[in-house]
Amino acid sequence: MPSSPKRAHQLRDRRVLPLVVAAVFALAGGAHGAPVAAPAIIPVAEIKPGMTGYGLSVFAGSRVDTFTVRVLGVQANARVQGSMVLVEVGGHGLEQSSIAQGMSGSPVYLDGRFAGALAFGWEGALAPIGGVTPAQEMLALPTEPETPAQWRHAGNWDPAKLVGPGAGGLAGELLGRTAGADSRSAGVSAVGAITGWPDVLDLGAALLGPLSASGDGSAPSWLCRPAALAVAGGGRGAAARALPVAATLVPGAACAVSLVSGDADLGAIGTVSWVDGDRVLIFGHPLMQRGAVDLPLATADIVTILPSRRISFKIGSPGTVVGAVHHDLRAGVAGRLGARAPLVPVDVRVEGAAPGSYHFDVADDAQLTPMLVFWSFYNALLAGGNDASRQVVTWRMQTSWRLAGEANSRSLVQRGVASGPGGAGALGDDLMTPLAVLLDNPFAGAHLEKVAITATVTPGRGDAVITALGGPRRVEAGATSLPLTIELRNAEGRRELLPVTVPLPAGLPAGSYRVVAASAAEFFAFEAQRAPERLQPARLEDLWELLASERSPSDLVVTVFAADHPVLVGGRELASAPGSIARVVAVGRQPADQALAQRAAHVQVPTAWALGGHAVRTLEVVAGATAVGAGRRP
Repeated sequence: MPSSPKRAHQLRDRRVLPLVVAAVFALAGGAHGAPVAAPAIIPVAEIKPGMTGYGLSVFAGSRVDTFTVRVLGVQANARVQGSMVLVEVGGHGLEQSSIAQGMSGSPVYLDGRFAGALAFGWEGALAPIGGVTPAQEMLALPTEPETPAQWRHAGNWDPAKLVGPGAGGLAGELLGRTAGADSRSAGVSAVGAITGWPDVLDLGAALLGPLSASGDGSAPSWLCRPAALAVAGGGRGAAARALPVAATLVPGAACAVSLVSGDADLGAIGTVSWVDGDRVLIFGHPLMQRGAVDLPLATADIVTILPSRRISFKIGSPGTVVGAVHHDLRAGVAGRLGARAPLVPVDVRVEGAAPGSYHFDVADDAQLTPMLVFWSFYNALLAGGNDASRQVVTWRMQTSWRLAGEANSRSLVQRGVASGPGGAGALGDDLMTPLAVLLDNPFAGAHLEKVAITATVTPGRGDAVITALGGPRRVEAGATSLPLTIELRNAEGRRELLPVTVPLPAGLPAGSYRVVAASAAEFFAFEAQRAPERLQPARLEDLWELLASERSPSDLVVTVFAADHPVLVGGRELASAPGSIARVVAVGRQPADQALAQRAAHVQVPTAWALGGHAVRTLEVVAGATAVGAGRRP
């Protein structure tokens, strides 16, 4: 995987690349026999240029083979508190292919002792030269599992996180602001760039890119695109597999850290470096350097090594889950055989022209899970999908949560629709953000138990733009309803008229009002701008209600706003506050200018379109004719 310019600069003349390859899509199992006794180690101080030895790795299938090793020297202090042993390897065509991604973790033995793990290589190298992480550094990795840290951001809750990337036009027109400029949560930003149907591996790179060790948003170095691999159906996730007693891992065996399993697989393939009882060390470099983790560890099967002029890589498939990895640190990834990592079941049902039901099990990780859920959903759409610009995807996601301090699970339902170019890819924000927000909430622990998504795919375009709002501009006080006509322009350019009647409250006072028509998604963005204090949850229950609010772009919302500018106090709009109160609030710098007005009337109706745009018009409520009385005597 080529390094980014920033990463290359950071590595300077070493230009080292981790040697792992990921995102493979067929299921395969395998056993590697009983654990063997761990060998003695050779300290870096005893390693000299010219020493020869051997390494262990899998070049095809699951059989561990040897390759030759010759020490070129030791690069002392190649990193803080760390050295690198430089070696030249041979055999199995390595002279032609050079060191391949997927060989990361291949144990190297000198003088019959464990010297470390082959972990680094140089892109475009003309000789099979690699870097070995010394044995002492790997064996210093923690031996006992730790609870992964809660992934939480510091700072206040920002309601704009729930604002879709395309929303905010209404707020910009009425308030002079742009909503949703920084609306995406961490790890989600890459999804908005997806247009059409990307390859599932490209999607994985886009989703997981922000987690790369370089921190520059480039794809993780272990996530590469193997050529000519197809999605394999019919598999079941790792949660359904018992950990077999006979299946284990030995030094040199191919292994995989599984992120998604089931009807499609996503994971990082590498090599086992060290086994001592049930303790196992792999890779010789970090996966994402996340620290304490809890991810499934599986066997793997290698199809072949694909030589490349840039950097070669293994093509392989994850197999049977045999344990879990608990630490992801600079010197490697450490875990235990027989341990179980938690998984979140994800079921996707696709209805329409190419129906199907799919099951996945994704890693239970506060930072990774939202991205992996969307990756699984998108994979299911790809099974029978066509050009993303010529179909409508109507979706419903039901998630089950166990909240801290509650005995029973809760169910949260969200829904939406996408249409037009890049519509299906843009659903990443809609599906991932609510999951990330709950997992990242500052109030109490929230554990995601399961996910069920139903998507109905309809050929053709289903998007429409609100272009005008027709109806009376004057009504008498006491009127009980306001008949309106919403004018739409559909994707084919045809004009559509949608009649809507807005019930008016009794006693609506005379005055000036503004009538606004937009989608529920657009209105949510508008609310996040006009009165953000109202969307500031003070407890988990408030956040839950906010997430459960309807924000589907297929729902049309028509609202009548009073034209005055009420004061906000404690997140509440005070439409009739006395002038003295308003002046006091203004002195206190309360954000009174963020409130347009209170709603005088409101209606929300479902439509058959994914709506965009908005329309605004004025409305005058006038006093009715006053009855003439008998008069008064002077």
